[in-house]
Amino acid sequence: MKHATSLLSIFAIVDVAIGNTISLSGKVNSRPLTNIQVSSASGSTVGSVYWMTNEADGNYVLAADVDTNGQVNLREAYATGGVGLHGINGGTTGPDGLFGQGCVAVSNATNMLAAVNPGSGTVSLFSVDPSNPSNLTLVGEPVGSGGQWPTSVTFNSAGNTLCALNGGEINGVSCFSVSQTSGLSPLADTTRYLGINQTTPAAGPTNTVSQILFSSDSSKLLVAYSGTAPTTPGYLGYYDVGVNGTLSKNFTAIAPAAGGALPFSITPIPNQDAYLVTDPALGFDVFDLSGANRSSAVTINGQGATCWSTYSPNTGSYLLIDAQGRIFEVDVDATTLQSTVIGNYTQFLGDGLIDSDVMSVNGTDYMFTLAAGISSLEVFALPAPGKLQLVQQFNISAAVGTAGLTVSSSMQGMVAYTRK
Repeated sequence: MKHATSLLSIFAIVDVAIGNTISLSGKVNSRPLTNIQVSSASGSTVGSVYWMTNEADGNYVLAADVDTNGQVNLREAYATGGVGLHGINGGTTGPDGLFGQGCVAVSNATNMLAAVNPGSGTVSLFSVDPSNPSNLTLVGEPVGSGGQWPTSVTFNSAGNTLCALNGGEINGVSCFSVSQTSGLSPLADTTRYLGINQTTPAAGPTNTVSQILFSSDSSKLLVAYSGTAPTTPGYLGYYDVGVNGTLSKNFTAIAPAAGGALPFSITPIPNQDAYLVTDPALGFDVFDLSGANRSSAVTINGQGATCWSTYSPNTGSYLLIDAQGRIFEVDVDATTLQSTVIGNYTQFLGDGLIDSDVMSVNGTDYMFTLAAGISSLEVFALPAPGKLQLVQQFNISAAVGTAGLTVSSSMQGMVAYTRK
C-alpha cells in the first residue's frame, strides 16, 4: 500500500526568510532560554493560532498573532513541561509523526488550551488571555494521559472536560476535569482501552488511532482508527457520554461505507449528526450517525493519501489535504450529504502540508496550515467557494532560530482562537 511511504514524502525545500524573532518561555534540559521581546500584540491583532514542536528534547506550544489581513507573526514559544516523540514509519522522521490530527486543542468557552506530550505520556493545560491570545499561562502540572503516546485531545462544548487519545502499546481514551486554576484532574470511569496491537511509540501510519473529538452536543466521544486494510478494517467509533461525564462501557464502532478503508481525521458537518472523515485509501468518507442512511465513501481522483481536514463556515467548504500537499475543496449538501469536489489545488506539492484550522477575519475565512516539510506556516484566503489563494508563507525555522530554538518536520497541530 502506498500510504505508508507517501505520507512522509517531501519533494522540495523552500527557504523563505522572514525576519521575525520570538520570546521563549521555560527550559529545555535545564538550559535557560532567553526571553526576546519582539512585535507585541497590537490593536490590529484579531486572534492567534497554535501548534507544537513535538521535539524529543522538549515540547513547546508555539503561538502566533493573526492580524487584520489574516497574516501571522510568531510571538511566543511555551514549554509544556513534557517531551515529544515521533512515531515509527520505516525509519523516516518526516511530517505527521503522530499519524493523526488534534494534538493541540482550544476551548473558546473557558479560554483554555491543551497539548499532548507524546514522549512523556502526559497532557499539558494552558490558560489563554482572551484579549491577548498569544499570551498563554501553564496551569498546574502536566498529567498522565491514562495510557502511552498521547496524540490527540478534545474539549467538550462547555470546556470543562478534556479527553485524550493514547496511541501506543497502552491505547485508548481518558478524560479529565478542567480547572482554570489548578489544571487537569482525572475523571472517574472515563479510561477505556481499545486493545489495538501497537508499540510505544506507535508504528504507522496504518493500524493507528488518529483523532478524538466530542460531538457538537458533547453526547458522544468519537475516535477514528485507520485500521490495516483489508485485514483489519478501520472505523469511526464512539462512546456515549453520561450526564456526569462518565463514558459508556460499550464502544460503538462503525465501518465506513463500501470502498472506505482508513478513517483518519474527523470534521463535523454543521447541524447534522454526521461527519466528514478523511480516508487515505480513496479520499474521504461521510458517516451519518442519524440513522438516515446517508453515509458514503467518496473517491478523489489523483489523491495521494488524504489525511487532514477542516471546515470554512463562510464558504461552506471542507478543506482536505493529502500527503503530497494537494488541497481539495469539497462541498457537502446539507440535506442529502452528497458531496462534490469543487477545488483541487496542486501548487503546494512538496511543502509537507498537514494540520489546518480556519478563522474568520473581517468577514473572510483564512486557513492556517502547518507546512511541516519546510518548517513553515502557510496562510490561505478563502474569499469564495473554489477561490483558495496563498497569501503568506511564514518561515517558522528562521523565526525561532534567532531565539535559539530548533524546530523540524516533527511539528504538528494547528488550532485557531479569535480574540475577545
